[in-house]
Amino acid sequence: MKDIKILVISDDGNFAAAGEIIKELSDVLSIYGLGFKEAVIMPESQTVSISKVVSYMTSEDSFVIICGGIKEGNALTSEIICSVLKQERARSKDAADLMALVYESNKKSFGPSAEKACYFPDHSFIVPNQNSGISGFYLTEPVFIAAFPLEPDNAVYMFKNHVLGKMLGKLGINYFVKFRKYKLFGLKEKEFEALFAKLKQVSDVNLTYEYSYGEFIISAAVNGVSTQKLNENIKLIDAKTEGIFKRYLYGYDEDELEVVCSYLLKENEIKISVAESLTGGHISDKLTDLPGASSYFLYGGVVYSNFAKTDILGVDPAVIEKEGAVSEACAEEMAEKVREKTKADIGIAVTGLAGPQTDGGNYPVGTVFIALSSDKIKESRKYIFSGSRADIKSYTTKMALFWIYRLLNETSGRNNDKNLT
Repeated sequence: MKDIKILVISDDGNFAAAGEIIKELSDVLSIYGLGFKEAVIMPESQTVSISKVVSYMTSEDSFVIICGGIKEGNALTSEIICSVLKQERARSKDAADLMALVYESNKKSFGPSAEKACYFPDHSFIVPNQNSGISGFYLTEPVFIAAFPLEPDNAVYMFKNHVLGKMLGKLGINYFVKFRKYKLFGLKEKEFEALFAKLKQVSDVNLTYEYSYGEFIISAAVNGVSTQKLNENIKLIDAKTEGIFKRYLYGYDEDELEVVCSYLLKENEIKISVAESLTGGHISDKLTDLPGASSYFLYGGVVYSNFAKTDILGVDPAVIEKEGAVSEACAEEMAEKVREKTKADIGIAVTGLAGPQTDGGNYPVGTVFIALSSDKIKESRKYIFSGSRADIKSYTTKMALFWIYRLLNETSGRNNDKNLT
């Protein structure tokens, strides 16, 4: 099998971007059991040394990827490749037109200096870049070589969508890959790890996961020799994941918890109102992101002070005096009152301590009570979240949204289930 090599030409000592590109491209190649035989990072100022490295990399039967040396007013990579391969450079009208369009939309000036980045080796294939407007290119003869600007996210996207397929074909790797994501919430870390290990045992795909604010995202690299086989394999891993994670799986791929909740509320014509204390309006903000939110979202109130809870929302002062504003009883009253006052189908409320710790407090920082009220269910629960003030607010918001999702998604027997999470 041919060797794959990468050269990153850094500008102004931007070695962080260089490392990021190498890692991201390595992750893409690893899906196919491939990797870089050599990876070289060089500063843009060392043009003579860069020429020698390019000459060395292209002298063998290799695939060469170059990132950097392509930017506004600079066509270093094109010049060096043309010199090494003894080819002429030519202006790409397509690349110039795209660059002019992107610059115009960003209110940037497009002139002769910028256009220097639109000159590429003759007979090369242009790789468009609709984000910055600075395109890349690739050649398949006399050696397979691809070049991109030093823009990590854009370069990886350009490689995956315009070059990877050609490279795999040259390598004789003829199958399709789709990255499927599964969005989970409500699991403790050890619980997730046990279930994830079980999923890996019954699956023959590459599985990884990431975690943020109580949410786990599983990524599965699914392949197939045809699009039909690929879709069949996706259905298989979908079924296995759904079977193992069951109640905790709320979405796929680009789904977001707040959008899924909003969609279910809208689809089922269910009205909701929210009473927030420590989250300061975060839950309401998330639930109104979807266009047409007025069809399901009736009211969102930040009842931060005791006065707001009692005199505006209508919480019984005796509850706060006896149990405290941060208590299960207060959360339950908040959820019930906000539902009654707005005539909503669902009322949800949160109260808690985001920090810092105060003297005489009944609970430690991170203590949160969430309550939900509907005509069929009245439920509340205490949580202990950790982290900064912002972390605790984010955890609380996510958990409240998951409560809403769970209520909407569960069967009719759900109202007797006291284990939301």
